[in-house]
Amino acid sequence: MRYVELTGIVTPHTHDVEETIFYIEGRGSARVGEKEIKVKPGTMLVIPPGSVHSSIREGFEPLRYLAIFVGNPDL
Repeated sequence: MRYVELTGIVTPHTHDVEETIFYIEGRGSARVGEKEIKVKPGTMLVIPPGSVHSSIREGFEPLRYLAIFVGNPDL
């Protein structure tokens, strides 16, 4: 598990394992493949292995989330 405090953008990337993201503070948007999702506290995304994904905050408040990996990701 990893705690992330986003003050800008997480560029598109992939992992070889499943990732679950649970947003705990702030607002923004996430992209998983071609789908864009508005995120806020309580939003949870399950990202399949190999899926291209990214996040961007909206406004001035940091976007904080927990990233939970199933398996042993190459971080």
